[in-house]
Amino acid sequence: MTAAPSLTPYAISRSLDAHRAAYLLCNADRATAAVPVSGALLRSVLAAALFSGGTAALEPDDGTVVFTYGQSASSVPGWLGPVFRAVPCDRPPHSPCCARCGHWQGEHDHPAVPTACSRFRLQIGPARWALAESGVTYAWMRRMGRVRVLFEIREPNRLHPGGVLVVHRYPDPDEGPYEFVTHFWPIPPGRRSALLRRARARVHPQPCPA
Repeated sequence: MTAAPSLTPYAISRSLDAHRAAYLLCNADRATAAVPVSGALLRSVLAAALFSGGTAALEPDDGTVVFTYGQSASSVPGWLGPVFRAVPCDRPPHSPCCARCGHWQGEHDHPAVPTACSRFRLQIGPARWALAESGVTYAWMRRMGRVRVLFEIREPNRLHPGGVLVVHRYPDPDEGPYEFVTHFWPIPPGRRSALLRRARARVHPQPCPA
């Protein structure tokens, strides 16, 4: 009779042992919500932890990875870093995976992900003229990565004699959780003409595509 395999966690010394496509990552020392990350991102974090002298273990029953950073990550003698836990999970919807580096599209713009390639990094498109609605003197739009930003110079009124600069942020709805954001800046009356001249001089004359 064959003995049942041991399910005791065993130590791992390389990040490639975490081979799943996605993980729920959390700080096991604190009551914090787990965050879904790509397998590529977890392997990047795990490699940094092991490089600092930390330890990692794999639970063979479900592939959960438990790791911590080593003392070289801090200047405090005897410092023990927090314990992190990564549980394999399904890849969330609206998380395109990069064929070059394996990171999700949303992870490319994060400054703490040095292993992501430049394929999805933020690119700011040229400013293009947009249709102005009633009460708007001039409007233009720019695409910044996966976000469209609409700028509007509103008409002067009794409350704001110089008008108002309104900025609308429209994220791509295909990129998972998102929210619309609007900012308002009153324009000093003495700066309205200069602001309009500058906007009209820098905006490409062709209408912005929908």
